[in-house]
Amino acid sequence: MIIVKLGGSVITDKSYYRKFRSGAVKKISKVLSDFNDIIIVHGGGSFGHIKAKEYGLPGKISVKTLSGMNVVHNDMLELNVKVSRILNENGIFNISIPIPAISRNGRIDYTSFIEYIKAGITPVSFGDIYVKNGTIGIYSGDNIVYDLSFIYKPDTVVFMSNVDGIFDKNPEIYKDARLLRNPDIELNFESKYNDVTGGMKSKLDVMKRIARLGVKVYLINGNYPERIYDLNNDDFIGSVIE
Repeated sequence: MIIVKLGGSVITDKSYYRKFRSGAVKKISKVLSDFNDIIIVHGGGSFGHIKAKEYGLPGKISVKTLSGMNVVHNDMLELNVKVSRILNENGIFNISIPIPAISRNGRIDYTSFIEYIKAGITPVSFGDIYVKNGTIGIYSGDNIVYDLSFIYKPDTVVFMSNVDGIFDKNPEIYKDARLLRNPDIELNFESKYNDVTGGMKSKLDVMKRIARLGVKVYLINGNYPERIYDLNNDDFIGSVIE
């Protein structure tokens, strides 16, 4: 089994509200169609983070956060439909599994994922709104990937972002940033975009947690999805944590 996380920075333009990068998703879909037993999780990008911050999400239940919940959830559903449709057009028969639909009292039930895989159907989930203890929260796609890794122990987890891997500092800001194939130092994770789910630092933390489960975790540039074929090659471009 392989779990692939499509970062919001790849499938959307995070600097413009609800700007979808259909070309990038088409390229990724063509590559992923070569794989079996796959779970796909995608982020929100400009469909999720911009309005979440505007409405104070995550936060306690109020008129403002309830309004924001509706906006963000509907935007994420719209993004998911766009992704799902392109996957299907490229031969990846899939089913969307929104987190609110499988969440009860803050607990998420992932048992349906393996049933779909057994039927030859690719489960697709995504970061979304959920409610727990009187708070409207955001359950990130990265957290979903960790949960699924903990339960199903996949052979490989691949995160696709808009950069070549983990750098010693943000390559979007610093031209002298160095790509780290095996990141193991304290890093500078400044970002020029608003990300309510923690950005690259949070992603690296999740990747390390997954690696502790005995799962090899990669971060590659989703604009060059064919790099997924080279994960175990010497000329692999990206970062790996194991």
